[in-house]
Amino acid sequence: MDESVSAHGAEPPTSEIFESLQTLLANDSLRLSERNRRFLSFVVTQTIEGRSERIKAYSIGVDVFGRDDSFDPTVDPIVRIEATRLRSALTAYYEGAGAGDRIRIAMPRGGYVPSFAWAPDVADSVVAAKAATADEVNAAPAATVVIHDHSGHADPEAELRGELFTDALLVLLRKARFKTLVVPPAERAAASGSIQALFEKPGESYLLDIAVRPLAERRRYSWRFSDLRNGEVLASDFRDYFARAVAGFELIDELAQDAARSITAVLAVR
Repeated sequence: MDESVSAHGAEPPTSEIFESLQTLLANDSLRLSERNRRFLSFVVTQTIEGRSERIKAYSIGVDVFGRDDSFDPTVDPIVRIEATRLRSALTAYYEGAGAGDRIRIAMPRGGYVPSFAWAPDVADSVVAAKAATADEVNAAPAATVVIHDHSGHADPEAELRGELFTDALLVLLRKARFKTLVVPPAERAAASGSIQALFEKPGESYLLDIAVRPLAERRRYSWRFSDLRNGEVLASDFRDYFARAVAGFELIDELAQDAARSITAVLAVR
């Protein structure tokens, strides 16, 4: 999705917020422990994915800080303490090394749901740029890419990795100016019907099939890009990665970047 999540003024799209988060987490100038980097990633990701109601002291204590189900935030103050450190670190970063960043990520006091805003000197130029390019964008609609995740839903780990792969592809394809759709679960009948109609009368539309499948101690990540109008496979690839305790964000992002570059290159010569 690419909706805005800021409440006022020129609002950063979620794709740019996500990119800003990744840059921020990789910056050594942000004085945070790895645990608090996970804290920041958790609250930002939950918010831009529309699940800010999950951002509570209890869920942070359990999901981020590894407390067990008996965790009581009124007794154990770890979330409040670490939130204070996180706020201070973000303020120091944007006053120093991050002064030139386009987007500001903050955690207002009194809660843990983050806020997002353009840097003051960027907001006006963003509004002007959007106005200047609106006619061009409307006059030349991009091709549509439908992402269909075939990862085994019986395997929760493969399902999670498939979702991460899809999220990474969405950000990159939208940046490349494609209109993107994701095949929804069967229970979302209205959305499923809309995509089925697209399959029947595709126009300039393409299907990106992806999958993450377990292979003993490895996981196979694969993708196949085809023309919906005639079924022609235009590009495909796969990678086998050894399973690890963590989801392997860097490997997933790298594969998504390679897939997006291949898709853009293939369509540029058609």
